[in-house]
Amino acid sequence: MTEQTKESKGEKAVKQGYLIYEAWEAKKNERFIQMFQKAGELENIAFSFVAKEEYSKMPLPDFVLNRTRDTKVSQWYEHKNIVVFHDSLITEIGNHKAKTLHFLEDHLPDAVKMKKWKPESVFLSKDQLTEWIDNFPSFGSNIFEAQKETEIVIKSVNGHGGSEVALLPVTIQKGQNLQEALSKQSGQDRQKLLAMLETYRGKDVLIQEKIASKSRDVRVYIVGNMIYQAVLRQGKEDFRSNFSLGGAVSAYSMNEEEKEWVNAFVKAFSKRTLGMAGIDFLIDEQERWIFNELEEMVGCRMLYQTTSKDIVKDYVRWIKRFV
Repeated sequence: MTEQTKESKGEKAVKQGYLIYEAWEAKKNERFIQMFQKAGELENIAFSFVAKEEYSKMPLPDFVLNRTRDTKVSQWYEHKNIVVFHDSLITEIGNHKAKTLHFLEDHLPDAVKMKKWKPESVFLSKDQLTEWIDNFPSFGSNIFEAQKETEIVIKSVNGHGGSEVALLPVTIQKGQNLQEALSKQSGQDRQKLLAMLETYRGKDVLIQEKIASKSRDVRVYIVGNMIYQAVLRQGKEDFRSNFSLGGAVSAYSMNEEEKEWVNAFVKAFSKRTLGMAGIDFLIDEQERWIFNELEEMVGCRMLYQTTSKDIVKDYVRWIKRFV
């Protein structure tokens, strides 16, 4: 029986959805893909895994979940008027930490931006970083003037899961800039710092103040531009709190003030669609929630470990509204 015949008899045609992954990442997420397929059966949706290398050769589906972090994949389907989560803009800024911050600077309400909402941050392109390394310790401009004594973190703009994040062996005193702090370092400390910077050569990076958070942060899961569930993470012997690095996790119930704060960030993306994503906040010593990053291709192991919620099932049910 054809799909058209089924519809004429009152049966709904099965919608076709692609889960596009890098081939190596699909192997790691095989169970996750199966969860989508099982949830899809309940909603008359057939999910198929498609390797990134093959997507342009496949028949067009009804919709796509782009799990590659590659903006070009989303753009390809957008040009063919196929619904894709996430769209090319969210995929781009959600996998580039500096672009996320720039987007939020433009779209957060002034009431939020008047408060401490993000770490002090400086973006260095790969060319700027190379210039710094090659002329170390001299840098062409006096960057990062500290408002208080602070340690410094370096991050590649496209790392995830706590990868490519390091604490630099330098402390900037109040009123100092980074260049002044480096000038007071011992030769041994400078060499250690230079060796760390070398590991980031060829990458765009963020230089940020280290937020004193006692290795705590909260990931807020978002489904369909709505708060879904928060999970508290506590790091173990590491300033990073990522679950994949051994941090402890527990479900977290936000109070109304916290929900209002998080919703300001969610609404900043309201002209786009956050299908299933995560927004991470560091909790500082004053219990303020400091924006850390947007996880566009968010993982869900923590959620299944700490709650009885089935985010895949709920996400698929939400997707059905669009297809």
